[in-house]
Amino acid sequence: MTHFEYEVFMLTNEERRKHGLAALAWNDALAKAAQGHSRDLATSNTFSHSGSDGSAPEQRLHRASASIRFLGENISGGRNSPGAAINDWMASAGHRANILNMDAVYLGVGVVYLETSRFKFYVVQVFGS
Repeated sequence: MTHFEYEVFMLTNEERRKHGLAALAWNDALAKAAQGHSRDLATSNTFSHSGSDGSAPEQRLHRASASIRFLGENISGGRNSPGAAINDWMASAGHRANILNMDAVYLGVGVVYLETSRFKFYVVQVFGS
C-alpha cells in the first residue's frame, strides 16, 4: 500500500467514524481490483466505471480473485491529494453513500499517477462486504 492509498483509506474511515459507523478493514483483493482499474483509466486515458474492455466492477473483482460481495466503487481523476479526493466524494451523494454504506466491511484503494494522461492522478475505491 502506498502512502497515498493509506491516506485515502484512513480518511475514509475518519469520515465513517464522524457518522457513527465502524471502520472498514483493508482488503488486498479489493485493492488489486482498484489498482487495476486505476491503471486502466490512466493508460486508456478514460474516466468511467466501465473498464476499457467493457468490464464492470464486479467482473474486475472476480478477476482479482475476490470472494467478497461488491457494494460500490468510487473513482476520482485529477485530485493530487487524498484529502481532495475524499472531499469531492463526500460532496457527491452517490460517492458519499458508498463511503457511508452501513453494510460495507472492507475497502481496497488503488492510485495511479501517469504524467501523460488526462487527469494524471486516478484514485479508485472498491467497497465490499
